[in-house]
Amino acid sequence: MKKQFIYILLGIIIGIVLLWSGFTWIKKTFFNPAALAKTEIIHLKVKPITAQDITINREYIGYVEAIHQVQIVPYISGYLKDILITPGQMVKQGEPLVTINDAEYKAKLDAAEANVQQEKSSLEYNKNYYERVQKSGKRAFSQTEIDNAKNNFQQAEAQLKNALANEEFARINYNYTKINAPISGLIGNFTLSSGDYVAPQASYLLNIVQINPIRVVFSLTDKEYLEFTEDKNSFSNTVIKLKMANGSLYEYDGEFKYTDNQINKQTNTIAVYAYFKNDKNKLLPNEFVTVEVFKLFKDSVLIGKDLVVMRPDGNFVMIYRNGLPSDVSVQIISETDKFYVVKNTFNKDDLIILTPNSIPPTFNSSDVKTEE
Repeated sequence: MKKQFIYILLGIIIGIVLLWSGFTWIKKTFFNPAALAKTEIIHLKVKPITAQDITINREYIGYVEAIHQVQIVPYISGYLKDILITPGQMVKQGEPLVTINDAEYKAKLDAAEANVQQEKSSLEYNKNYYERVQKSGKRAFSQTEIDNAKNNFQQAEAQLKNALANEEFARINYNYTKINAPISGLIGNFTLSSGDYVAPQASYLLNIVQINPIRVVFSLTDKEYLEFTEDKNSFSNTVIKLKMANGSLYEYDGEFKYTDNQINKQTNTIAVYAYFKNDKNKLLPNEFVTVEVFKLFKDSVLIGKDLVVMRPDGNFVMIYRNGLPSDVSVQIISETDKFYVVKNTFNKDDLIILTPNSIPPTFNSSDVKTEE
């Protein structure tokens, strides 16, 4: 009996020891605050912030137009004598195009020149006579004769001026019998023939279109306009290229010239004008092309759009700075489908947090993992 009691007591003691050991393990594992905090820690993924020169390209539909286009209208009436050009011909400024029969205008010029000579002789005679009268004075001539001599001299001066004006007018008309190209360019189609009667009141004879250089027009939204002009020098660090209708790349880059002076309120866009060399006549007015604009943003940072938080007070990203997560503002200067281009305002050792929504309540630097 005594031996049985000892076994029972020993079993009770062993049970109490086992229960105490189990309670201690459970308490240490599930109710230790340090252990609880440790289970909440999530490793942060960060990445170095690399500043670089970033090129963004955009495509636009553009159309080609002539910088200068002239319709040739005769200044005088007459019958065409010579047709010196053909449709589709390239001409240089000053090159003869057509001539008008000049017989009538040459005769008028000859008559005007003869009249000038006559009036010069008359002026010379009246001038000499008036000077003699002035020298002799009232002892040899009456006051009336003196006044008449002065009047005749002044009339002769006026008549010579009138004759010179008529001569110049006749010469202008005569010179307009030869019509020269006012600009260099491409001759359009025409149906002129020798013997056709032409006049200023009739329709134009032919037209000339300047095609080298040539202008390409495309439109930017107001947002894009601010992007391309953000550095105060419109379209600096920008390359403008063209794709032709067949998909080939045009051989010359364009040169930005100017923008329109106002936004189109219907489309909320502004027209941009670029000039292109066109010595091979590949570009023609009214042709549609694809304009490719490449903009270089120096010392900038490319950040995924999912990492940028847009708030009423600005745009922000989470970075790892000086051992702690930091919320910093950024200035967006351009964008692609998936990224923003921002100005480099970061410190040298800043890291961008790739999981900004997973920052735990407790944090220490050992929980940061860098991704390349």
